[in-house]
Amino acid sequence: MQSSENVGFAAGTNRALAESRGRYVFLLNPDCDLAPRALTLLCEFLDRNPNAAAAAPLLTSDNGGLQREFQLRRLPTLRALAAEALLLNKMLPRNKATAHYRYQDLDLSRPQRIEQPAAAALLVRREVFDEIGGFDEQFSPAWFEDVDYCRRLSEANKELFVVPAAQARHAGGASLEHMPYAQFIDLWYRNMWRYAHKWFSPRKAEALRWALVFGMILRCFAALVGFRNGSSNRWEALRIYARVLRRALNRWDDSSPSPS
Repeated sequence: MQSSENVGFAAGTNRALAESRGRYVFLLNPDCDLAPRALTLLCEFLDRNPNAAAAAPLLTSDNGGLQREFQLRRLPTLRALAAEALLLNKMLPRNKATAHYRYQDLDLSRPQRIEQPAAAALLVRREVFDEIGGFDEQFSPAWFEDVDYCRRLSEANKELFVVPAAQARHAGGASLEHMPYAQFIDLWYRNMWRYAHKWFSPRKAEALRWALVFGMILRCFAALVGFRNGSSNRWEALRIYARVLRRALNRWDDSSPSPS
Protein backbone atom coordinates (compact mmCIF):
# COMPACT_ATOMS: atom_id res chain seq x y z
CA MET A 1 0.00 0.00 0.00
CA GLN A 2 1.08 3.59 -0.59
CA SER A 3 -0.01 6.47 1.61
CA SER A 4 -0.84 9.87 0.15
CA GLU A 5 0.73 11.60 3.16
CA ASN A 6 3.63 11.17 5.57
CA VAL A 7 1.95 10.20 8.83
CA GLY A 8 5.15 9.28 10.66
CA PHE A 9 6.84 5.97 11.42
CA ALA A 10 4.39 4.65 14.01
CA ALA A 11 1.17 5.49 12.19
CA GLY A 12 2.58 4.45 8.82
CA THR A 13 3.74 1.11 10.18
CA ASN A 14 0.39 0.51 11.87
CA ARG A 15 -1.46 1.14 8.62
CA ALA A 16 0.80 -1.29 6.79
CA LEU A 17 0.36 -3.89 9.54
CA ALA A 18 -3.40 -3.72 9.14
CA GLU A 19 -2.99 -4.72 5.48
CA SER A 20 -0.27 -7.33 5.94
CA ARG A 21 -0.52 -11.12 5.95
CA GLY A 22 1.81 -14.00 6.75
CA ARG A 23 3.65 -15.38 9.77
CA TYR A 24 6.23 -12.60 9.98
CA VAL A 25 6.33 -8.84 9.53
CA PHE A 26 9.61 -7.27 8.42
CA LEU A 27 10.30 -3.65 9.30
CA LEU A 28 12.93 -2.09 7.03
CA ASN A 29 13.93 1.56 6.84
CA PRO A 30 14.53 3.05 3.38
CA ASP A 31 18.18 3.72 4.29
CA CYS A 32 18.88 0.00 4.90
CA ASP A 33 20.18 -2.50 2.32
CA LEU A 34 20.08 -6.18 3.24
CA ALA A 35 23.10 -8.41 2.69
CA PRO A 36 22.49 -11.61 0.68
CA ARG A 37 20.36 -14.15 2.59
CA ALA A 38 19.91 -11.79 5.56
CA LEU A 39 16.13 -12.10 5.60
CA THR A 40 16.36 -15.87 5.07
CA LEU A 41 18.68 -16.19 8.07
CA LEU A 42 16.30 -14.20 10.25
CA CYS A 43 13.31 -16.32 9.20
CA GLU A 44 15.26 -19.51 9.83
CA PHE A 45 16.25 -18.25 13.28
CA LEU A 46 12.65 -17.54 14.26
CA ASP A 47 11.58 -20.91 12.80
CA ARG A 48 14.13 -22.67 15.03
CA ASN A 49 13.39 -20.59 18.13
CA PRO A 50 9.64 -20.42 18.77
CA ASN A 51 10.17 -18.45 21.99
CA ALA A 52 11.80 -15.58 20.10
CA ALA A 53 9.35 -12.78 19.30
CA ALA A 54 11.63 -10.85 16.94
CA ALA A 55 15.07 -10.95 15.34
CA ALA A 56 17.26 -8.18 13.96
CA PRO A 57 20.18 -8.30 11.54
CA LEU A 58 23.41 -6.65 12.61
CA LEU A 59 23.62 -3.13 11.18
CA THR A 60 26.80 -1.95 9.48
CA SER A 61 27.84 1.44 8.11
CA ASP A 62 28.87 2.26 4.55
CA ASN A 63 32.52 1.49 5.38
CA GLY A 64 31.65 -1.91 6.85
CA GLY A 65 32.01 -0.94 10.50
CA LEU A 66 29.43 -2.14 13.00
CA GLN A 67 26.75 0.24 14.27
CA ARG A 68 26.37 -1.70 17.50
CA GLU A 69 26.21 1.33 19.81
CA PHE A 70 23.44 2.85 17.71
CA GLN A 71 21.55 -0.40 17.22
CA LEU A 72 21.92 -2.45 20.40
CA ARG A 73 20.89 -1.00 23.73
CA ARG A 74 19.23 -2.00 26.93
CA LEU A 75 15.92 -0.42 27.77
CA PRO A 76 16.59 3.11 29.00
CA THR A 77 16.65 3.93 32.67
CA LEU A 78 16.61 7.35 34.30
CA ARG A 79 20.38 7.07 34.72
CA ALA A 80 20.97 6.29 31.03
CA LEU A 81 18.73 9.05 29.71
CA ALA A 82 20.03 11.61 32.21
CA ALA A 83 23.60 10.78 31.15
CA GLU A 84 22.64 11.58 27.56
CA ALA A 85 20.79 14.75 28.54
CA LEU A 86 23.74 16.02 30.60
CA LEU A 87 26.33 15.07 27.92
CA LEU A 88 28.04 12.58 30.26
CA ASN A 89 27.98 9.91 27.55
CA LYS A 90 29.90 12.34 25.30
CA MET A 91 32.42 13.44 27.90
CA LEU A 92 32.94 9.92 29.34
CA PRO A 93 31.97 7.54 26.52
CA ARG A 94 33.66 4.50 28.10
CA ASN A 95 32.17 4.80 31.58
CA LYS A 96 30.66 1.62 33.01
CA ALA A 97 27.05 2.84 32.89
CA THR A 98 27.24 3.71 29.18
CA ALA A 99 29.12 0.49 28.39
CA HIS A 100 26.38 -1.52 30.10
CA TYR A 101 23.55 0.42 28.46
CA ARG A 102 25.03 0.01 24.98
CA TYR A 103 26.13 -3.63 25.25
CA GLN A 104 29.75 -2.72 24.57
CA ASP A 105 30.96 -6.13 25.81
CA LEU A 106 28.35 -8.23 23.97
CA ASP A 107 29.78 -11.26 22.12
CA LEU A 108 28.52 -10.93 18.54
CA SER A 109 29.93 -14.20 17.29
CA ARG A 110 26.50 -15.78 17.80
CA PRO A 111 22.84 -14.74 18.21
CA GLN A 112 22.24 -12.87 21.43
CA ARG A 113 19.15 -11.86 23.34
CA ILE A 114 18.92 -8.07 23.65
CA GLU A 115 16.41 -5.67 25.13
CA GLN A 116 16.20 -2.97 22.48
CA PRO A 117 17.30 -3.40 18.87
CA ALA A 118 16.69 -0.40 16.63
CA ALA A 119 13.68 -0.96 14.39
CA ALA A 120 15.60 0.09 11.27
CA ALA A 121 15.56 -3.61 10.35
CA LEU A 122 13.52 -6.01 12.46
CA LEU A 123 11.61 -9.23 11.77
CA VAL A 124 8.65 -9.71 14.12
CA ARG A 125 6.18 -12.55 14.44
CA ARG A 126 2.79 -11.45 13.17
CA GLU A 127 1.11 -13.04 16.20
CA VAL A 128 3.17 -10.73 18.45
CA PHE A 129 1.68 -7.65 16.79
CA ASP A 130 -1.77 -9.20 17.11
CA GLU A 131 -1.18 -9.74 20.83
CA ILE A 132 0.73 -6.58 21.80
CA GLY A 133 -0.75 -4.17 19.28
CA GLY A 134 0.97 -1.70 16.99
CA PHE A 135 3.28 1.21 17.68
CA ASP A 136 2.21 4.01 20.00
CA GLU A 137 1.40 6.94 17.73
CA GLN A 138 2.00 9.57 20.40
CA PHE A 139 5.70 9.27 19.46
CA SER A 140 5.09 11.11 16.22
CA PRO A 141 6.57 11.56 13.71
CA ALA A 142 9.53 9.42 14.84
CA TRP A 143 11.94 8.49 17.66
CA PHE A 144 11.27 6.43 20.77
CA GLU A 145 8.32 4.57 19.23
CA ASP A 146 10.57 1.52 18.78
CA VAL A 147 12.00 1.91 22.30
CA ASP A 148 8.46 2.01 23.65
CA TYR A 149 7.52 -1.07 21.64
CA CYS A 150 10.50 -3.01 22.95
CA ARG A 151 9.49 -2.02 26.47
CA ARG A 152 5.98 -3.36 25.83
CA LEU A 153 7.46 -6.62 24.54
CA SER A 154 9.62 -6.88 27.65
CA GLU A 155 6.60 -6.28 29.89
CA ALA A 156 4.90 -9.20 28.10
CA ASN A 157 8.02 -11.42 28.57
CA LYS A 158 8.76 -11.52 24.84
CA GLU A 159 12.35 -12.22 23.74
CA LEU A 160 14.23 -10.23 21.08
CA PHE A 161 17.48 -11.29 19.44
CA VAL A 162 20.20 -9.93 17.19
CA VAL A 163 21.47 -12.45 14.61
CA PRO A 164 24.99 -11.34 13.60
CA ALA A 165 25.19 -13.70 10.62
CA ALA A 166 22.42 -11.62 9.04
CA GLN A 167 23.56 -8.10 8.23
CA ALA A 168 22.16 -4.90 6.74
CA ARG A 169 24.00 -1.79 5.61
CA HIS A 170 22.42 1.23 7.29
CA ALA A 171 23.20 4.69 5.96
CA GLY A 172 21.45 6.46 8.83
CA GLY A 173 20.07 9.96 8.97
CA ALA A 174 17.49 9.57 6.20
CA SER A 175 14.80 11.22 8.32
CA LEU A 176 17.09 14.14 9.12
CA GLU A 177 17.61 14.93 5.43
CA HIS A 178 13.99 16.14 5.30
CA MET A 179 13.85 17.84 8.69
CA PRO A 180 15.53 20.97 10.07
CA TYR A 181 17.95 20.34 12.92
CA ALA A 182 15.85 22.54 15.23
CA GLN A 183 12.80 20.38 14.69
CA PHE A 184 14.75 17.15 15.17
CA ILE A 185 16.21 18.29 18.50
CA ASP A 186 12.81 19.36 19.79
CA LEU A 187 11.10 16.12 18.73
CA TRP A 188 13.89 13.91 20.05
CA TYR A 189 13.79 15.35 23.56
CA ARG A 190 10.02 15.74 23.56
CA ASN A 191 9.62 12.03 22.77
CA MET A 192 12.26 11.14 25.34
CA TRP A 193 10.15 13.01 27.88
CA ARG A 194 6.99 11.24 26.68
CA TYR A 195 8.70 7.87 27.08
CA ALA A 196 9.74 8.75 30.63
CA HIS A 197 6.28 10.10 31.42
CA LYS A 198 4.76 6.82 30.20
CA TRP A 199 7.12 4.32 31.81
CA PHE A 200 8.90 5.98 34.75
CA SER A 201 7.44 6.87 38.11
CA PRO A 202 6.30 10.51 38.35
CA ARG A 203 9.33 11.34 40.48
CA LYS A 204 11.78 9.80 37.99
CA ALA A 205 10.06 11.41 35.01
CA GLU A 206 10.33 14.79 36.70
CA ALA A 207 13.99 14.13 37.53
CA LEU A 208 14.65 13.46 33.84
CA ARG A 209 12.89 16.68 32.85
CA TRP A 210 15.21 18.66 35.10
CA ALA A 211 18.19 16.78 33.67
CA LEU A 212 16.98 17.90 30.23
CA VAL A 213 16.65 21.48 31.48
CA PHE A 214 20.21 21.52 32.80
CA GLY A 215 21.43 19.71 29.70
CA MET A 216 20.00 22.43 27.48
CA ILE A 217 21.66 25.08 29.67
CA LEU A 218 24.98 23.28 29.16
CA ARG A 219 24.38 23.19 25.40
CA CYS A 220 23.55 26.90 25.36
CA PHE A 221 26.82 27.65 27.12
CA ALA A 222 28.72 25.36 24.75
CA ALA A 223 27.15 27.12 21.76
CA LEU A 224 28.23 30.50 23.13
CA VAL A 225 31.85 29.40 23.34
CA GLY A 226 31.78 27.85 19.89
CA PHE A 227 30.85 24.17 20.37
CA ARG A 228 27.76 22.99 18.51
CA ASN A 229 26.16 20.09 16.64
CA GLY A 230 25.00 20.11 13.04
CA SER A 231 25.67 22.89 10.56
CA SER A 232 24.12 25.68 12.64
CA ASN A 233 26.22 28.70 13.49
CA ARG A 234 26.79 29.79 17.09
CA TRP A 235 23.71 31.99 17.40
CA GLU A 236 21.42 29.60 15.57
CA ALA A 237 22.56 26.76 17.85
CA LEU A 238 21.92 28.96 20.89
CA ARG A 239 18.43 29.76 19.61
CA ILE A 240 17.69 26.06 19.02
CA TYR A 241 18.80 24.94 22.49
CA ALA A 242 17.08 27.88 24.19
CA ARG A 243 13.81 26.95 22.51
CA VAL A 244 14.07 23.34 23.69
CA LEU A 245 14.92 24.65 27.17
CA ARG A 246 11.70 26.70 27.23
CA ARG A 247 9.65 23.75 26.06
CA ALA A 248 11.23 21.47 28.68
CA LEU A 249 10.37 24.00 31.38
CA ASN A 250 6.78 23.90 30.10
CA ARG A 251 6.74 20.08 29.90
CA TRP A 252 6.43 20.20 26.12
CA ASP A 253 2.96 21.67 26.14
CA ASP A 254 1.58 20.31 22.87
CA SER A 255 -0.62 23.36 22.44
CA SER A 256 2.52 25.25 21.42
CA PRO A 257 3.75 24.65 17.86
CA SER A 258 6.81 22.53 17.16
CA PRO A 259 9.62 24.46 15.47
CA SER A 260 9.90 24.14 11.71
